Amino acid sequence: MDDPALDELERPPDEADRGARGDPRAVRRGRNSPPPDILYHATTERRVQRALSEGTVQLKGGKPVFLSRFEWQAWHVAHRQSSDPAVLIIDAARARREGMRFDRNNQGLWQVNQVLLRYVLNLRDGYAEQVSAGGIPVWYGPDGPRFALIRVHRRAGGSWEVAKGKLEIGETPTEAAVREVREEMGYPLDLRITHDLGFVRYGFQTPDGSPRLKTLHMYLMETPHQVTEFAPAGAEGIREVSWFTPQEASRVVNHRSLRPIMRRLRLMFEEEP
Repeated sequence: MDDPALDELERPPDEADRGARGDPRAVRRGRNSPPPDILYHATTERRVQRALSEGTVQLKGGKPVFLSRFEWQAWHVAHRQSSDPAVLIIDAARARREGMRFDRNNQGLWQVNQVLLRYVLNLRDGYAEQVSAGGIPVWYGPDGPRFALIRVHRRAGGSWEVAKGKLEIGETPTEAAVREVREEMGYPLDLRITHDLGFVRYGFQTPDGSPRLKTLHMYLMETPHQVTEFAPAGAEGIREVSWFTPQEASRVVNHRSLRPIMRRLRLMFEEEP
């Protein structure tokens, strides 16, 4: 039998939790918006073992499985309601691509009937976390700001992306971001970090199929010169470096996890005189 106290884990957070998310009108406006790439489910170690044996995360009686976009919120709920808390990391982007439907409720949480284990990153064999950092150089010229982006060639084709890479041992995210921009663009740019753009998370698989949760820290970096002679890191598939207006950069960077950051940058520069 289930422990009756565990049912509390599946309820939306109380009024105090809702207040932490801000204006409830924003929740209503975003009810039809898709979920972020990664969602979190508050649960218990006991339920984790049951999910592993059944091959799916689901609740008895057809109760919905609630998912939060905030890891801290999931841990808060799990710790508040159980002595053996656990949080599951859901690859919502992959699940949506494969037809899974996520409904957003009036508490700002997403809910589903069940979650197959192949979408639960931290319950799959070989799971590990990866921390990366990257940046967008900005040059303020006579015609307005310009962002430097890299064009990367992959098996599926080429795409414009931000320069980024994994942290080295002992390196901070800001140090890694500056180093990666210089290495991938192939020029020792004079860079000064002006804005911390936050971080994004998404799941991916290594070539051998092992699941990874990537946390990518992003920064805006001012450079005093618009360099045009780059030597991009061809060994990493980088074919070109070019400059874009904020509007153009927001349009050409298609990685789903980075779209909110690019949109926020575009709006930020549109509001500046």
